[in-house]
Amino acid sequence: MQKSSGAICGRLVLFDANVVADSQFYAEPTEGTAVQLNRGDWFCFGKANEDPLLLERATGAVWGFPDTGVIWWQSEGFEKLADILDGFLLDSACGHGYQELTGAGSEDPWATVLHRMGRI
Repeated sequence: MQKSSGAICGRLVLFDANVVADSQFYAEPTEGTAVQLNRGDWFCFGKANEDPLLLERATGAVWGFPDTGVIWWQSEGFEKLADILDGFLLDSACGHGYQELTGAGSEDPWATVLHRMGRI
């Protein structure tokens, strides 16, 4: 069996083992933000368009900030993107959900790869 550490799927980045621990600042509570996070409940595993992707520790669900043109920490929008990480990866990193999540157009190189693979 092969193992990998991290991935770059166009505008979606999954942190590799060397940086994931240092990236947990995304899950820290920040004064003045509409959505209060904490490391005990959330684990940041990557980014989509510079917006953190978080795993809810209690349920394994994937959550994130919708791309509304607002910087993530100023956003009031915080929504469940998938019930489990596997489903998120298949749909949003390697499937039709990629363009919806990232706002990438058909000219996006990763969207082109997914299209050629028949994934979108």
